[in-house]
Amino acid sequence: MKCKKQLAALLLSITLLTGVAVPSFAEPQPDDSAATTTQTTDPATQAGTADTTDTGDAGTQEPAEEPSADTDTNPTADNTGTTDTAQPQEQAEDPEEDTGTPVLHVDAKSSILVNAETGEVIHAEKEKEKAYPASTTKIMTALLVLEKCGLDDVVTMQEADFSDVNNGASNAGLKTGEQITVENLLYCLLLPSGNEAANALARVAGGSIDEFVQMMNDRAKELGCVNTHFVNPNGLHDDDHYTCAYDLFLIAQQAMQNPTFTTIVNTAQKRLPATNMNEERIIYTTNHLILSSYSSIYYDNCYGIKTGHTSQAGYCLVSYAKSSGYTYYSVVLGADAGSGEYAGSFTETKRMFEWAFDHFHMKTATQAGAAVTECPVRLGRGTDHVTLVTSDDISVLLPSEADISDLDVTISAEESYEAPIAQGQTLGTVTYSYQGMECATADLIALSEVQRSPILYAMDRIAAFFRLSAVRIIIAIIVILFILYLFFSFIAGRNRRKRRRKKQRRAQNRQNHNRR
Repeated sequence: MKCKKQLAALLLSITLLTGVAVPSFAEPQPDDSAATTTQTTDPATQAGTADTTDTGDAGTQEPAEEPSADTDTNPTADNTGTTDTAQPQEQAEDPEEDTGTPVLHVDAKSSILVNAETGEVIHAEKEKEKAYPASTTKIMTALLVLEKCGLDDVVTMQEADFSDVNNGASNAGLKTGEQITVENLLYCLLLPSGNEAANALARVAGGSIDEFVQMMNDRAKELGCVNTHFVNPNGLHDDDHYTCAYDLFLIAQQAMQNPTFTTIVNTAQKRLPATNMNEERIIYTTNHLILSSYSSIYYDNCYGIKTGHTSQAGYCLVSYAKSSGYTYYSVVLGADAGSGEYAGSFTETKRMFEWAFDHFHMKTATQAGAAVTECPVRLGRGTDHVTLVTSDDISVLLPSEADISDLDVTISAEESYEAPIAQGQTLGTVTYSYQGMECATADLIALSEVQRSPILYAMDRIAAFFRLSAVRIIIAIIVILFILYLFFSFIAGRNRRKRRRKKQRRAQNRQNHNRR
């Protein structure tokens, strides 16, 4: 019994030292423990459905009876002029949530408002639901043409370019056989929203309209669009031609990186030079926010971009505005004709911009070099932690009444790091959110260098060697063999002692017998 207890104690010591379970001679005990796990899943992202299409946007004109007619119409020259700024219209204040966050409801099927500096979405309603884009499709058409064609390339208009330009559909007054540069065709595309211009540009840039449409869909995927499918370059209605407010923001944001596009969409009127088929003439934008400073809807802070309207799509507008260092993209899809002089796409877009400039301002969440957090460091020379900071000032767009202390800070970093660590090395990220809305994400970098201690490193490598499974197994085998050797040696020794004692007793018995 004493031998078994000694052996069990020795086996337990081996297990504790090596981390490898050594076979026991004792009876196994039942395991009363039970493991439990919990798993949390995120709700599925919503998929939307909505109706929209494509036509013109001349004030409150009702959509054409033909459901597929693009009716972007051309304003007359009498309404032009861009020198004076009209006073903004009086707008009712939108209610605020109990949290104090300003809220806005837009009278349209879907809408989105995004700050260009931070990428913050400060307003969104059904922004990823399916909608018909109407002539806002031409933003993608222009983007691809600018990427594929030279501005001075000359295009000859063909009869096929006019095949779907029916009565009531928007056009730029081009003629079969007319020769015109790509640059001027882009003006015809984006100002009066010419459908024939869209067809001609698609034919030239893609080799055929079918090939160009494939390019449009491929580019949409590259930009991260989530609910977009194009079947034509002009936006004339087709049930399978759709997008969403969020995707149009992505497309417009990319297009605005091109200075030619930026210039064209912010042009109220353009004098086209004479061609072989047309005299010199002036074309006008369908975007009433920039068309005439004498109109009540004119908005001096607006810099484009593109209108659209069909009976299925309603009134649509993708726009861009900047003021006092702030820049916004807006998308309104499926607005109605409105009760005033101008369609709801214009009034709601202007109201969105005014609301954003009035209610939101930039604030500094953290300054460059300021400590955000500290993390433990292993094997460091003279220190056991590293300070994480941001390399630049991090600004966030917040409601005017909000304070930086209201931000939720989420830090993504390892539980600990191992030296050496270089100064400026990226070690994690920090995300600032307000009322569940993500405002900014930035990299966290090491404030200073952390050198590695040679002694601590050597000790760690030795310890790591003995933590290797293979090494532990070999050690365990050696120990077990040694234990078995000791055990059997002990048994053999005990048997030898028994035999000696037995011989001694025999010898003693013989001696006692002889004495008698």
